[in-house]
Amino acid sequence: MKFVNITPYWPFLAAVLIGGAIGAALGYFGQCTSGACPLTSTWWRGALYGGLLGFLVAMSSSGQRSSVEKDGLNQAMSDQPRGAADSAR
Repeated sequence: MKFVNITPYWPFLAAVLIGGAIGAALGYFGQCTSGACPLTSTWWRGALYGGLLGFLVAMSSSGQRSSVEKDGLNQAMSDQPRGAADSAR
């Protein structure tokens, strides 16, 4: 049996669990009396929304860039003339 290394995924898992816990607490303690509120109508729906938001925040704040983004940034940096800032003085 081969085990999967989940170490790189810990920040994402933690963000989903924290978001889910906050969403579940919001859904449990802030229940809507009519049941029409999508976030706070039930605790499990709040947990789903919170987990999704936690995942989105974790994805948007990850510090890794794809190789395409790195190549594009390097290309944009190399297109500038080397002495452009010095010649403006």
